[in-house]
Amino acid sequence: MYLRKLKVFGFKALREFEMDFGPRMNVIVGNNESGKTTIIEAISLALSSQVLGSNIQYELNPYHFNASSVDEYYEAIGHGENPVPPRILIEVYLDDEGTDELAKLRGTNNTDAEDCPGICLEVAVKEDYAEEFLDYIHDAASSGLIPIEYYEVSWLSFASNPVNARARPFRATVIDTGAAPRYSSPNRYLSHIIKECLDEPQRIALAAAYRDLRQRFAEEPGIDEINEFLRAKKGDISTKTLTVSLDMSARSTWDTSITAHLDDIPFAAVGKGEQSCVQMKLAIGAAETSSLLLIEEPENHLSHSTMSRLVEDIAQRENDRQVIITTHSSFVLNKLGISHVQLMTPDGVMTLADLDPDTVDYFSKLPGYDTLRLLLARRAILVEGPSDELIVQRAYRDVHGRLPLADGVDVISVGTACKRFLEIAARLELDVAAVVDNDRDVEKLKKRFEEYLSGKHPSIEIFFDSDEGCPTLEPQMLKANSLETLNALLGTTYENGAALLASMTRNKTDWALRLFRATALANYPAYIRDAVGD
Repeated sequence: MYLRKLKVFGFKALREFEMDFGPRMNVIVGNNESGKTTIIEAISLALSSQVLGSNIQYELNPYHFNASSVDEYYEAIGHGENPVPPRILIEVYLDDEGTDELAKLRGTNNTDAEDCPGICLEVAVKEDYAEEFLDYIHDAASSGLIPIEYYEVSWLSFASNPVNARARPFRATVIDTGAAPRYSSPNRYLSHIIKECLDEPQRIALAAAYRDLRQRFAEEPGIDEINEFLRAKKGDISTKTLTVSLDMSARSTWDTSITAHLDDIPFAAVGKGEQSCVQMKLAIGAAETSSLLLIEEPENHLSHSTMSRLVEDIAQRENDRQVIITTHSSFVLNKLGISHVQLMTPDGVMTLADLDPDTVDYFSKLPGYDTLRLLLARRAILVEGPSDELIVQRAYRDVHGRLPLADGVDVISVGTACKRFLEIAARLELDVAAVVDNDRDVEKLKKRFEEYLSGKHPSIEIFFDSDEGCPTLEPQMLKANSLETLNALLGTTYENGAALLASMTRNKTDWALRLFRATALANYPAYIRDAVGD
């Protein structure tokens, strides 16, 4: 069984949102503020009715509501209209894969009126408080905040029955090492994970030992002397007797007080990378009873080698259950399979599910390519090597007065993988230019890029020069500039073009870097000028 579809209305960055998921690996990518984290939060909230371990009814705040919906509501109120108050609705559509495990969640209580298993969580104005809510809104229309005290949370199955938190047949585990600082103490997140790892007898034994420890604390000789001293102060500081003791209330439990150690060093004192890795692996191990793993940016604080091992662990879990993961790492994306990508864009969600399996395998085995840069760029210019990247960037700056990234244009060195990047760009209709060498065989080049030169993919352009006597960037630059000009730009004194060309060919990145840093302007081949635009 797995989460098949998510629908969200009015929750944080997601005003009206829908996303489908595959039964195994799902990798969500997008620019900052695109809503990736909100998706994880929405799924977790709908499946648990909790935020950071507490019921949403007690943690609800005005900023859980979509800001633009709230603004439009207050604007309509200001115009004398009577709009429907803002609400939050999250629906998770489940698939039991032909079994009856989710039968009690099956029904049509969803916005699609679809007969399937699922859960919906709604935050809306209480019917009994509708009039009071409107009175408050009209009195405080300029505040721009939602008075959450008039709201209630309903948590129902698609069969319209209340969801039982203890008897949920479909559970998710959220793994977010970045969430630890948001807990009330440094070890709450790790303690929560450890608690999930322990079986019931172990949890009972640990709780009993902690309770016994608290009770013995007051009997310690030093503590008894301190309390005798404080008792003598009765009347001076209060009419009641003041003593010190450990908190014996139900809210004081081992997981809020006991500190984990690594090699006798308090967990909070070890490196961030080690903390993240330990928390992540413990959480994955503790999720055996969960149908779904929700993983937030596993690359946080990790070195390349540690991240590689961790991603292998995550990939192995794909065989056991569904995984939904967000990332800002091309390595994670490539390693887990670029065909599993769900790309968040202003126009909606785009996928690469139908990508050529050979291309998926290529990036999985060579995960160092910056595929994520291609996905997130407003426009990308693909080049074959570092020297081409430097020259194209400098040409762009000379034409537009700023480097390409200032305009959201990313110049990416892709080596021999250009066609594989173009396949991704074609699937997603990305705005991409490819600057390529003719390698003394223009007809072979045309055949290689025939699909993109034919106009079949209008968002993709291929730029090259047809002069086979100038097969690469170095002779192209020499053709576009005089010997004297290049000597001046590069700080060299070559007496003929052949010698200069030989030096540039031997030291490709070196000459390109010199030209990139030069104060004077160079001329550029027409195909490069066309690629960077006027």
